Amino acid sequence: MYKQRELKEYIRSKNIKILGLLETRVKQYRCPEIAKTITPNWGIINNYSSAVNGRIWLMWDQGDYNITALKVEAQLVHCEVRDFSSNFQCVLTIVYGFNIVEERRSLWNTLKNISCNTNCPWLVCRDFNAILSTTDRKSCHPVSFSEVKDFSNCITAILLNELQWKGEYFTWSNKQQGSERVSSKIDRAFGNYDWMMLWGHIILEYDLRNISDHAPIFLTLQSVNHNIRDPFRFFNIWSEHPQFLELIDVHRKKQLDRDPMQNVWNKLKALRPVFR
Repeated sequence: MYKQRELKEYIRSKNIKILGLLETRVKQYRCPEIAKTITPNWGIINNYSSAVNGRIWLMWDQGDYNITALKVEAQLVHCEVRDFSSNFQCVLTIVYGFNIVEERRSLWNTLKNISCNTNCPWLVCRDFNAILSTTDRKSCHPVSFSEVKDFSNCITAILLNELQWKGEYFTWSNKQQGSERVSSKIDRAFGNYDWMMLWGHIILEYDLRNISDHAPIFLTLQSVNHNIRDPFRFFNIWSEHPQFLELIDVHRKKQLDRDPMQNVWNKLKALRPVFR
């Protein structure tokens, strides 16, 4: 009951309109009652049909958004999101990966299948229960290649980019002390090309771990102020474009200044509108 009040206050203080909850440990018959206590009159999608005790809840303010479930499995809830005020539309995937490497493989396959059928902004986020590099876990046990490769291969294959973020690097801890302590970065958010083109300027925040042993992921969507000159950012997926090398080569051969360093600088500036 205490955590319910704490969560309700957190939602109010942060003005949250879409909320993903993981591992609520709430029995299915109690879900409507608990959800109504935390967020009265909100919509909710869960995955009780695919997982015991409903590992994922997705809740939203029905006055601001319309959300429709597209795919519900034990490790994810995939849905379409429409914003009433701006008519903005995207797809959102809330992930809660299994703890075991072999069991997570169905998650990576599902994400690949979703990617093939997605042609609009796509946000994929939350607890993957997997790490992307050897630096993503701090403990006395070394990270093995098998722990990293499936997640890394999936993100590369479906051309997702990690969102900019701020906050603590490690998003989860087992709260132990000394040599028994384990800290990991297993909570992340990614966007596809369409998402990054529209919302690539947004900075995700990992908040303090007060309610859960995971850092809450907090994302505020706001439009770019086009009167402000935003900095240029290069996205790795651009290199997959069939004309990428050709465009680079055309500008590489140009002579834009007699000074060698200024010539390089001018070439880079000339490429900026090409990528935009």
